[in-house]
Amino acid sequence: MRLMSQEECRNVQMDILDDVAAICKEHNLQYYLAFGSLLGAVRHKGYIPWDDDIDICMIREDYEKFISIAKQGLGDKYKHLSLIDNTTDGYYNPFAKVVDNRTEVEMERHTAKHGLWLDIFPLDGVPSSPTKAKIHMTLCAFLRVVALATDANFSASKINFTWLYKRIFNFLARAMGLKRFAKLHETAFKHFKAKDSDYIANLFTNNGTRSVMDKERLLKVALYTFENRQYEGYADYDYYLKRMYGDYMKLPPKEQQITHAFKAWWKE
Repeated sequence: MRLMSQEECRNVQMDILDDVAAICKEHNLQYYLAFGSLLGAVRHKGYIPWDDDIDICMIREDYEKFISIAKQGLGDKYKHLSLIDNTTDGYYNPFAKVVDNRTEVEMERHTAKHGLWLDIFPLDGVPSSPTKAKIHMTLCAFLRVVALATDANFSASKINFTWLYKRIFNFLARAMGLKRFAKLHETAFKHFKAKDSDYIANLFTNNGTRSVMDKERLLKVALYTFENRQYEGYADYDYYLKRMYGDYMKLPPKEQQITHAFKAWWKE
C-alpha cells in the first residue's frame, strides 16, 4: 500500500461529496454542509486548515431514504456503513459513512479500519419543552459516550479516569451485545420524529442543548463555495455556527485545533 498525501485524501473526500450530492439531487433528497465543513465554507471557502474530514446532515426522513439507496449499492468505488440493517458488520455508530473502497485508514484513537469517508448525520426531533429537551439530550449524550467507547483504542491511551470509564462502558456495551446496544442507541435518537417536531438536532454531538435548533429557521438552503465547488448548506449559517461554536470567525488556540489523527493508504 502507498501512503496518501493530505491533498490526495482531500481529493478523495471531495469526490465522495460530489457523488453523494449527485445522488441526493437525483432522488430529491436534501443535504446540508454541517459542523466544521460549513464553518470551513464560511470562514475559509474550503477545509479548515487543520481539518481532515467532511460532514453533512440530512433530516431523518431523507437520511433513511439515502441509506435505502446506498443499501442497493453505490458501485464498486464506494460502500456504506450504517445501522439500518445487517449489511454492515462491525459498525456501531448511529450515523452513516460513505467510504472509498480503494483506500484504507488507520486511526490513532479508534480501532475500526475502513476507507476515507464522508460522515452523514441524521437530524432528529427534540421536545419543545426545555425540561424534556434537556432530559432527552442528556440521555443521548450518555449513549454517545458509550458508543464512542466501543471503538476506543485503549492501547493508544494513557491509563487515567477517561481510560477507566471508557473501559467500563466498553465492557457494558459488549456484555449487552454491540449490535443490540447500537440499535437501542439509534432508537433513542429517533424517538421524537423530526417531521412532527418544531426543534431538531444532530444528537451525536457534545454540544448539549446548544445543538437544538428551530427547524423552520435551520432548514432553509443556500449554496456555499467549498474548495472551488458549490454545495448546499444551512442558509442561516450565522444562527447555526453561533450556537455550535460561539465566536466562529475567531480561530481557536492551537491546542483546540483537533484532527482525527489518521493515516490513509492507497490499496495497491
